Amino acid sequence: MVYQSFPLVSIITPSYNQGKYIRETIESVLSQDYPNIEFIVVDGGSTDDTLSILKEYSHIEERFRFISEKDRGQSHAINKGLAMTKGEIIGWLNSDDTYLPGAIRKAVEALQRQPDLAIVYGKAYTIDENSQKISDYYVAPANFNQLFDGCMICQPAVFIRRNVFLEVEGVDESLHFCMDYDLWIRIAKKYPIGFVPYAFANARTHNTCKTSTLWNTVGIPEILRTSVKHYGTISKTWLLAYQSHHGYKGITGLLHYLRDQSTLDCLPTVTNMNRYEDLWVPPRFTFTVETDLRCPVNSILIKGKIPPESAPFLPLHYKFRFVVQVDGQPAGSHIVGSTFLLNIPVQPIMKEKFEMEILSSFFLTDSDKRMISFVADEVIPLSLEESNVFKSISSSSVFLKIG
Repeated sequence: MVYQSFPLVSIITPSYNQGKYIRETIESVLSQDYPNIEFIVVDGGSTDDTLSILKEYSHIEERFRFISEKDRGQSHAINKGLAMTKGEIIGWLNSDDTYLPGAIRKAVEALQRQPDLAIVYGKAYTIDENSQKISDYYVAPANFNQLFDGCMICQPAVFIRRNVFLEVEGVDESLHFCMDYDLWIRIAKKYPIGFVPYAFANARTHNTCKTSTLWNTVGIPEILRTSVKHYGTISKTWLLAYQSHHGYKGITGLLHYLRDQSTLDCLPTVTNMNRYEDLWVPPRFTFTVETDLRCPVNSILIKGKIPPESAPFLPLHYKFRFVVQVDGQPAGSHIVGSTFLLNIPVQPIMKEKFEMEILSSFFLTDSDKRMISFVADEVIPLSLEESNVFKSISSSSVFLKIG
């Protein structure tokens, strides 16, 4: 074969203070049996021995070059590297991961055989800080729909056509953990992606890697946000991941978590209500909702109950009726039990502020001579995005209990 017949493959390595591992990463690229490679390390201004190692290779290897300057994180570094590359095919290899022998050649061959594929990815192994294999990395064939259930692609084992990478405008720099998962979804939404049953890479796990240090605080919120952005809801896989770290908090707990983590934007709020301090509400329960007109309220979620000790005379499965009004206009009626999680749909209201009224068919008088109907634990106005998330996950076995 003539050298020029091999398409140029550009490998980008974002780097920051990984001097312990980066030499092995570099060697795994430069020792590949593929002849047409350019290798660019985008360093964020490391303060360990990374720079001395990078300088060593830049002096002896014409295929290798690097820059070292402060950046805005890993995603920004990858996009900087992409702008510096010339290759038809792009590999993204983190500074603590490594390629396996033959990976680049096998990936190029797969892309040449199937020109419709936007990316190809292979199998991978998880290794420890001493480069000892821990296990096979979970990898499986995937498409856009399958990626909803989880990420079955190992990032260092991926090779992407440059034109596709540029078309989707690179990596989302607002993400600092699951930028790879988001990228696969965006590409798979437009193009077929291919799995090669050959081991391409080692993904290293150690005490300072992001998976170990940021999974709970950054990883889960970003994954949930990414899932909602692309699919409008959250899969059972990611619900279980959230629940394993935060415990069972029900559907309303998840919605609060999504709001707290800024996973959902443009959120309506309750600004005033006649609920008592002990959360009981009168038979005529009123509250004010305010929202941004870009995303009007789609429904009102109410979590409530009649505590058995407050009304021991009620049958076990007692039902009562709500009549709903919006700004004085009828908006339907609903039957609820003594413990309920009710999502009340409302027509999109193009007002920044409106009044809700719930008239209850059940009431009693307490020791303070108050007329009370039920305990309103939660009153959450939902945007369309939130309402879709609620509808989707409310039937999940992960959230069988009342919110």
